[in-house]
Amino acid sequence: MGCDRIYWKFDFEGAKIMLVSPEFFVKKYKNSSYLDLLKLKNEFVAKITEFETDFYMQNEKWYECPSASSFYQWNLEVLSLISHLLKKAFNKEYIWGKKKITDYCEDMKKFYGES
Repeated sequence: MGCDRIYWKFDFEGAKIMLVSPEFFVKKYKNSSYLDLLKLKNEFVAKITEFETDFYMQNEKWYECPSASSFYQWNLEVLSLISHLLKKAFNKEYIWGKKKITDYCEDMKKFYGES
């Protein structure tokens, strides 16, 4: 598997579940559209923010194995890989593709519900 890392998670009955490497996880999004990747990025930012703002460790995920801090690190790694794919998709669609930068503005208005 090279330098890919494998993370483990235990379900509520104690069974070991494999959490794949960030690189393996992101491979399935390699050909996704910019807007699909943007949605995925926002989901990971929300997960990261949830960890960063849980000041009193109220979330039960702190007591799972692997720990919430392991998932935080995994989410950060995935986010960095998604960011690279976002850049490629943006260039493919809006810089070199058929869409114009004005299309980007309209797409963002729709994406964020301002149309």
